[in-house]
Amino acid sequence: MSNDDVTPTTFEAAFEQLRKSIEELEAGPLPLETAIARYEDGMRLAQLCNEMLDKAELRVKHVLRESDGEAGAH
Repeated sequence: MSNDDVTPTTFEAAFEQLRKSIEELEAGPLPLETAIARYEDGMRLAQLCNEMLDKAELRVKHVLRESDGEAGAH
């Protein structure tokens, strides 16, 4: 990891780090090792964001199922 050595704990923080890595790669020529590190960071952060979104989707589905169950009980 190069931008921040701490794994972000929120989607917003992870997405912001991902955005910064992408901007740095798009900004221009970087030394090869730096470019590879940014790419690795970006891939790791993209996976983390996807995992966070998957968990959020499961929570929403769970709440909707509970809501449907309660509506049917009345």
